[in-house]
Amino acid sequence: MDKGSADPEGNDLPPSDGALQLQVSLSGMDAADSFRLDLPHPGDISLSAFLDQLFPEDEASQQQISSMLDVRANPDLPEIYDAILLVFNEWRDGRCALEFSGDGEQPLDLRETVARQVLQGGEVLDGENPPNPPFVKGGIAWALHLRINRTYSTLDYAVQQGFWDSKPELIEWLQSHTLLYFMDKHQFSLESAPDVAAEEALMSAADFLGGSILILASQEALTFTISAEGRRTIGRLLAETESYIDLYDHFKDTVFGEGVETVEFDTGQGADLRVPVFIAEGLDPIRTVFLLRMYDGTLDAFASTWQESINDESFFDSILEPVVNRQGVDEALIDQIIGAGYVYLEERHQAARESAERDEIIQRVQADS
Repeated sequence: MDKGSADPEGNDLPPSDGALQLQVSLSGMDAADSFRLDLPHPGDISLSAFLDQLFPEDEASQQQISSMLDVRANPDLPEIYDAILLVFNEWRDGRCALEFSGDGEQPLDLRETVARQVLQGGEVLDGENPPNPPFVKGGIAWALHLRINRTYSTLDYAVQQGFWDSKPELIEWLQSHTLLYFMDKHQFSLESAPDVAAEEALMSAADFLGGSILILASQEALTFTISAEGRRTIGRLLAETESYIDLYDHFKDTVFGEGVETVEFDTGQGADLRVPVFIAEGLDPIRTVFLLRMYDGTLDAFASTWQESINDESFFDSILEPVVNRQGVDEALIDQIIGAGYVYLEERHQAARESAERDEIIQRVQADS
């Protein structure tokens, strides 16, 4: 390719010349909702660096990009841009994985230059020259349609962030507590000497529980039963879960502004900030969310499939998705929100005490009359 040529009739035109018509869409997004922006061609910088410039972390740079949006052509572009910014923030925070592809679902390499991706991302046949770019007012424009597929992997996130030392250790804990849950609530009976290979994960979970003396093998029925220590453990887990509900449940409905001058709870219009609060309070969000999901009956929907599903990481990724698929909050803001939450909780407790005292007085008056 001759970089000195600017002949629009030939196929040797350098893709770093002219403008770039960029289209970015998330998986599942309608074409009409794609993010579109015309900008000078970035040339030989990598796609990774280009995306960092286009979807930056700092607000000043974000505002600069926002000022370039053609809101007359599409008034929804700022909202679409914010939605994609959110995805990149989750990615940088380690809460999701992103896969990038061009038209035809051809994977794109973030290390390659944008110029190279323009050639690879379109409908280009191997061994053939790329299509000519379209003419636009004032010159030519290349086009790049960037498709982004986002996936959540809570288990990977838990290890990356140091909440758990290893994925096998975490999976063992999740599998064993899932088994204990179904043995307790659904009276599931597990044979102590199964002959089905598919029950390998179940037996591994049973070994873990047995090692902690939470279940025992019955010699008569040849099944496992929950031990007295297992019952006490279940009671402690219930008490632990209810303490999380008592202390933090109001954070699932939080309304706040950027300055956090006013924070409101239980309005029916707020964001669920429980996971950011758990993390700020030094709690393990994996353990906390899993206990809450067991408590609210989420696992009951898998009553007919859980025995096979506990051997699949995606099962637990799905159950624990609220840990990663959530609103992000600045660390300074979350501390202020937590402070407001404790004030709200104390006011609610005070109101409950005053109500109880009034009821007691009314009952005494009625008894004396």
